[in-house]
Amino acid sequence: MSDVLGAKLVDGDGVVVGVVFDVRLVQDGPFIEGFGSVLRVDVLVIGRGGVGVRLGYVRGGVRGPWPLRVLASRLEGRARLVRWTDVERIDDGYWTRLSRAELPRLDAVYRDGGR
Repeated sequence: MSDVLGAKLVDGDGVVVGVVFDVRLVQDGPFIEGFGSVLRVDVLVIGRGGVGVRLGYVRGGVRGPWPLRVLASRLEGRARLVRWTDVERIDDGYWTRLSRAELPRLDAVYRDGGR
């Protein structure tokens, strides 16, 4: 994860979309005794909107103090998601064939059921 977090993502047009701020893992790999199913990287969160996810303000239904709720919703509107299967490693970050406009916004994905 240390190689992924903080790395920049370049889109198919050669424009830097942003920095990987968070990683979403899925536990659906082979079963390991004493651990469970192996984790795999599913989605990269590009931009600071990942903070809202970590605090539970996006999909957890957390109401919390209104200033935090407002801040999290503004940040999540700017964050983008890219599937791990759609990225390739480059010298100083990651590249996706998709354009920024094709990358779903974090708030829209969670509003539509999380995927």
